Amino acid sequence: MKKTLLFLSAVVLLSGCNKDEANYYPQMKNFAYLYQFEALPGKVKSTHQTLFAEDGEQLFEVNADFDKQGCLQHVKSVDKEGKVIEVSRNGDQLTGSENGQNVVVTLDKHCTMVKKVTPTLTVDISYNPQGLVEKLSSPNTDVAFNLAYNSAGEMSVLSITKAGEEVSRATAERSSDVKKISDVVTTVKSNNQTKIVSNTCKYKNDIPYYCDIVTTDNEGKVLAKQHGNIEVVYY
Repeated sequence: MKKTLLFLSAVVLLSGCNKDEANYYPQMKNFAYLYQFEALPGKVKSTHQTLFAEDGEQLFEVNADFDKQGCLQHVKSVDKEGKVIEVSRNGDQLTGSENGQNVVVTLDKHCTMVKKVTPTLTVDISYNPQGLVEKLSSPNTDVAFNLAYNSAGEMSVLSITKAGEEVSRATAERSSDVKKISDVVTTVKSNNQTKIVSNTCKYKNDIPYYCDIVTTDNEGKVLAKQHGNIEVVYY
């Protein structure tokens, strides 16, 4: 549910990964959520993912690199407004800049993100028993992001609360075909409005390599069409 549940959903050009071992690095889904890229199974070395509007305009681009233990080494993303997030690993920290501000993300010995600090905001990150991000909160604001997952560790609910009251809720319904790991329909309810985001992908060796993203209103009217791409290199 990256980018507030729009799931930057994209695609992979494979280069030698054993898909019989379709497991994820322990922290892959957490990094993917916080840095807005599609989580991929296998021993990922690097991934380049892009999101485009129907007319071909590039909306988002992200590059991420991992070590052989699955710890994020470097990530850089750029959105259509030119906002840039770029951090690199330095020991037990990810350091760099986020939208023009210095940022430090503290990691524990398992490469789990514990806290993010910028000059204007501190974000605390808590986890559920599955080891997945459960809550993002801050002493600087009364807004919190609350995440829930199914038994397979796939995000099923993202609830945004303000002063304890829910202001937005997104729920995800995944494909009944468990091999279609990125096919998902997400219903987002906010400000008495409902949007439905349908993510449908093409796969090679059970890994998505191209995805169409269609956003409609509650009446089925198409609001936006997008598509995504992923390039990935494996160890």
